[in-house]
Amino acid sequence: MELFSKIGTVFSALEHGASAEGGDVAGGIGLLATGISWLLSPSTTIVSEIAKALDIFKENDRPEHLGQAMEQMNKKLENFDSINEYIDYLREGIKSGEVKLIRNLSDTEKASYTATVTALGIKAIDEKYQLQPSDIFWVTMGGKFQKGKITPDEINKILEISSKNSVSAENVANYINGDGMTGGQRASGVADVIEDGLKAANPNMSDEEIASRFNKLLEK
Repeated sequence: MELFSKIGTVFSALEHGASAEGGDVAGGIGLLATGISWLLSPSTTIVSEIAKALDIFKENDRPEHLGQAMEQMNKKLENFDSINEYIDYLREGIKSGEVKLIRNLSDTEKASYTATVTALGIKAIDEKYQLQPSDIFWVTMGGKFQKGKITPDEINKILEISSKNSVSAENVANYINGDGMTGGQRASGVADVIEDGLKAANPNMSDEEIASRFNKLLEK
């Protein structure tokens, strides 16, 4: 749980323009490189794909560029009404040349910027669906995606239906992990949300195929 706590701290840092170590957002890069970037790695692809589907990220956005823009631009996330507006501001800084891009980044620096922008993407997705942040949801889904048990589109549809039914992302993860529900939500209702999300993402699958997909998702 310590790493979940670190991710939550980074999310808070992004929102308030300060790193978990007390400096600016860029100051948190070192923490990500040494502490949680390996954990976010499986989630990077799914967050990127979902964010693109929701028009949060564009096809030509490069995380190492957006990450450097977060480091160099004066305004921070808290200065904007939405995360999309903040990302547009970062893009403009890159386009105008205000952001002085370093092209020869090390692999560690690239991974760190990618982790930071992944965290930003998660916050934007949460904002889009009006969901409470849930570190464990993204860690769980990243692991399931890595094992080939779920696709980014399936995750997106589960989030969409979770939002419509006021089911927390945390409880979706809890159900998949075999843990208890929180906030008075019923496990049966959470199961319905997951199943409906799988159906929405796979409209051509039979009920039997959806059931198989659902059971595969619950496998340890």
